[in-house]
Amino acid sequence: MPDFLRQKLNLRATLFEPIDLSAQQFLGLFRHRLTWRYMSLVLVILIAADPSGLAGQLPFGLFFVTWLLAFALYLSLQSVLILALAALRQIWARPAVYWPVISLCSFAPTLMVVETALSLLVGDALHPLLFERMVYVAITIIVFETIYMRFVLPRLGTAEAEAEADITVEAAPAPAPATEDGAERLLHIGGQPIGLEEVRMIEAREHHVHVHLKDRALTQRARLSDIVAQTRPEDGVQPHRSWWVARAAVRGLGRDAGKPVLELTDDSLVPVARGRLSEVRDWIDTYLG
Repeated sequence: MPDFLRQKLNLRATLFEPIDLSAQQFLGLFRHRLTWRYMSLVLVILIAADPSGLAGQLPFGLFFVTWLLAFALYLSLQSVLILALAALRQIWARPAVYWPVISLCSFAPTLMVVETALSLLVGDALHPLLFERMVYVAITIIVFETIYMRFVLPRLGTAEAEAEADITVEAAPAPAPATEDGAERLLHIGGQPIGLEEVRMIEAREHHVHVHLKDRALTQRARLSDIVAQTRPEDGVQPHRSWWVARAAVRGLGRDAGKPVLELTDDSLVPVARGRLSEVRDWIDTYLG
């Protein structure tokens, strides 16, 4: 489950931070009953408030079915776009894509399909009405999505953490023992063994770690210090208390907006704490030449 679920999001971050979701993380949102409860509540509010203005123009049965199918189509299109974006991120990290872009790209074809279907059923009389209220409906949908990310996502993370705590109390993993030549070294992350060679970097966010692997990403409830304790100096470097980066992923030391950063081979940047800058320089001199 995504570790960003437990972050304290604000309105600006919700709307204007790039989307960084893997397919697994996005699909994981739909495993929670709270997500379905929220979407059901939103659907009921949309039908009752009727921002489209269709309530007085259609029989109630057709009006209800129209909203239900439009809602399902919108979510389906949004899911396809998010999954396609997640797949694209595996090979190309740029450009950044923001959530309102995905929302509008899902809303526009949904509106076209609804307009076409209703035109076939009741004629073209509803076309001006839908067109005039298009902006209002789009803003309403984005507001509901913002509320979900601002208030519901943190509750998902808290619920999952409590469930994990009820199931088992994880012991801190012991440092990985030395292995024989040719044997794969493993990092035990949240009780899950991960091949060390697969790990590119690890980011700690509250009680979870977000692990970037060569071909995917995963999130586990674990402490970064327990994971770093299983590594050796030549395996990688910890430039910041919230980050660990594998040696193979490091390109060099640089600056971004005047702040020291590690430049990675995929062009991403990892912050370097000023108190660790000398240590990082020494590590680079020793292990990267």
